[in-house]
Amino acid sequence: MFTRLFRLLTPATFKNRILLSLLIFLLVPIALLFLYNFRETEELLQRNASDKNIEQLEGLKTDLVDLMSLVMKTGMLLEQDSVLRQVMQKPEQYDAINRKKIVENKFAGIENSFFLTGATVYYTLIDLKGNAYTSYTPENSLNYEEISSEAWVQELKREGGQRYIWRTNDQSTEIREVKGNRMLSLFEVLRDDGLKPFAYGRFSIDYEAWFAEKTQGSSGEGAYFLLDAGGNTILQSSSEESVPPAVAASIASAGLNGENDASSTSILNNQMMYTYSHVQELNGYLVKKVPLSLLFNEVDKQKKRSFALYIAILILFMLMIYLISSTVTGPLKLLQRKMETTVKSNLKAKLPEQGRGEILALTRSFNSMIADINGLLERLKLEERQKQFVRFQVLLGQMNPHFLLNTLNTIKSIALDKDEDDIYDICVALGKILETTLNTEADLILLKEEIILIESYMDIQRKRFGHGIEVQYEVEGELEFALIPKFSLQPLVENSLLHGFGQSQREGRIIIRAASRGRQLILEVIDNGVGIEKAKNRQSARKRKSIGIQNLRESLELMFKNQPSGLQLESSEEGTRVTMNCPLLLSKPYTEEGLAHVADINR
Repeated sequence: MFTRLFRLLTPATFKNRILLSLLIFLLVPIALLFLYNFRETEELLQRNASDKNIEQLEGLKTDLVDLMSLVMKTGMLLEQDSVLRQVMQKPEQYDAINRKKIVENKFAGIENSFFLTGATVYYTLIDLKGNAYTSYTPENSLNYEEISSEAWVQELKREGGQRYIWRTNDQSTEIREVKGNRMLSLFEVLRDDGLKPFAYGRFSIDYEAWFAEKTQGSSGEGAYFLLDAGGNTILQSSSEESVPPAVAASIASAGLNGENDASSTSILNNQMMYTYSHVQELNGYLVKKVPLSLLFNEVDKQKKRSFALYIAILILFMLMIYLISSTVTGPLKLLQRKMETTVKSNLKAKLPEQGRGEILALTRSFNSMIADINGLLERLKLEERQKQFVRFQVLLGQMNPHFLLNTLNTIKSIALDKDEDDIYDICVALGKILETTLNTEADLILLKEEIILIESYMDIQRKRFGHGIEVQYEVEGELEFALIPKFSLQPLVENSLLHGFGQSQREGRIIIRAASRGRQLILEVIDNGVGIEKAKNRQSARKRKSIGIQNLRESLELMFKNQPSGLQLESSEEGTRVTMNCPLLLSKPYTEEGLAHVADINR
């Protein structure tokens, strides 16, 4: 299943597989690495920008708190001035002009002490005796009744009311050439040493102008806002910018949940980063709004340049890989077509040895393989013709043995009719040998069948020469059912008779021994004849040469190819030992008990 799916998902051609592999395992990981690095860079820039924004907001908040401290300090100075306190508590001791002059001089003295700060505080004081004073020229003439009826005075007069009240959205009432619409005002009850009120003061500062001055030139870095506790915008550095209601609500919610102690933090919303800092003195928030595109402007430019370069390199790389793979796959396709042509032309055509490198080596190897195949085919054809010739000769040669076997059967019948037992026995023994010879379908026979052939041969030899050669058989266990090459022991027995004993009438002994060693069958033919050396002296007198040991070795090699087999010869004056080894092959037939046992198992 997995192999089939893999084949469906992968291209069939070598060239496309190379391109796909490079794309998946090289180019795509590099692109992902690019994206990861840029993402990490953006996050790092975002953290740095957030830290920078927090630092800027903390500085702006410090300036605002200092400004509020200045206003508070102004009220304290006025409250602690004994002369001012005397004028406020006993205005009847001074005429109106001197009283006003004294108060205005006090206002001017305090302003001069704050000259280096660059901030201007606007004062409004009313005593409890119906007099009102200001440090500026009011838009409308002072009216004690109107001022004392304002909400801030009523709140200060209320029993149990607050002594200090901050208002971030107070309206400007003074005449100035340039002024803001909003004032940051502190409403305070001025008390004497006995903690009795002697005046009510309003100390205002143009913090809208201060905010505009502090945020001037920051349009390229973002926009600044001052929000109240409910998330409503009080001041903003740009009229075109605003804080979305969702972000404002989130900031206000953080204040309600007590998260303001964490100082400053940032919020991301719609590709914008909002960094805010809580101003505890005002119970409000300073907010800086920065577009992420502004933060990542250089990163985006670098990203575009990098990806443009990456795509250009990718196209060049893919083109180069395509051309390189084409130099390989093109000749391979040509080689494939030539191979198909060669196969159709019965392996007669050869490929032109062109190109270089591996392609040339592959072409030469193919041509060499074609030459070897043609040579092998020629040898196979020659061997086939030789086999046909040998088979024809074997068929011709089988005619004489069949004729001889029929003749022997005729002689056997005549000998039986005339009671010639010796002639009958010889014909029977020779007939067994001829029947085995004529059976060309079987190359292996049982060891006990080979022993029968040996006995038939020995019967003929005894009848012929009348010697007293005794043959003994030592066969272990069930080795009589071992398969051995046909006529493998009989020629060895014949050699023992001819070379070891000759045509002498003396008695002798031939031992045929069969044993197993692992998966090997060990066959031995041992005689107590004259030995090989004396036999060679007699061999020149013989007209017919016997079957050689070398022929039997070759037969074993052909029959048991790539398997352990062999033939060893040992000789001494006491006789000769021939040892033959071959694979142990048992072919024991079923007995009646065995057949009954199999039947019981089948039941």
